[in-house]
Amino acid sequence: MSTIQLITKTIPFLLMRLLIYGVFAVVALVFLGIMIGIGFLLHKVFGDSSMAFIVLMVITFGVIRGGLRFLEQYVLYIVKVGHISVVVELIKTGKIPEGKGQIAYGKEQVKQNFGTANVAFVVDKAVHGAVRQIQRWVLRVGDSFSFVPGIKNIIGIVNAIMSVSLNYIDEAVVSYIILRKNEKREENVWKSACDGVVLYAQSWKGILKTATGAVIFIFAFGIVTFLIFALPLMGLSKLLTLNNPDMGMFFGFIALIGAYILTLTMKRALIDPLVTIAMVNTYQKSIYNETPSVDLHNKLLGVSSKFKTLANKSKEPEPARKAEVVESAI
Repeated sequence: MSTIQLITKTIPFLLMRLLIYGVFAVVALVFLGIMIGIGFLLHKVFGDSSMAFIVLMVITFGVIRGGLRFLEQYVLYIVKVGHISVVVELIKTGKIPEGKGQIAYGKEQVKQNFGTANVAFVVDKAVHGAVRQIQRWVLRVGDSFSFVPGIKNIIGIVNAIMSVSLNYIDEAVVSYIILRKNEKREENVWKSACDGVVLYAQSWKGILKTATGAVIFIFAFGIVTFLIFALPLMGLSKLLTLNNPDMGMFFGFIALIGAYILTLTMKRALIDPLVTIAMVNTYQKSIYNETPSVDLHNKLLGVSSKFKTLANKSKEPEPARKAEVVESAI
């Protein structure tokens, strides 16, 4: 099944993300407006030399950023994993079981495969750390060829691509965990995660190709979307300050902040799930009928301490492992 088909068949998840992020954007902009009003009052009271407004804006950004992290870790994460579960089922069978909505089926899969969203989140973060270390090792290996003319530029480009793609690789490995659980494999999630990372390292060529297209798409979308939001907001700020030119720069700065928040919201709501689907689809096709290489597994044990942790956890008894994961997730 193509990536486009997977996207069109999972529209309910995209709409849910858009709704949740849309509500967040509205709340964030209202909060920003209130803080700007307070900042404007401080500006009037203390004058141009006051640092109060700058401090207030830093606090505002911190609160908005913190709110976004909380939303993604404790509200949207189960939506993301549920979405991946549905994508895996569509790749495997072309449909989801009849009589179940996508959202309900995705939530059910999270509970069946991980027990709780906390467990899935902890596994995800462990995979993310292992893949990051492996990618750094790959780049260090590339540095050994620095004597080749132009190789540093190539390594720099590859590093940029891998850094962005890292945000989506762990979801691809999570899709492998879900696939193994759906196949009723007698292995815990850590063993599946460990094998999934090895298979990722084996399939880097196809994944890097998809990641390259994704990086270009993400940057192009970000630039275009920011301009779409920034230009009218800047125009509005200019109209509001026609009778008070001294405040033009101030309102222009606020317009840019608003454009950034809206652009970030659109990226998280729409682009991230689209890229995730593309990466999961490429990963699943690349590892089809592949088995994890024992030699590569042993090599990764020596270059990544976090991968070694994954491997050690995969050998723990299931009850002890669950207790430890839940405790570390709290």
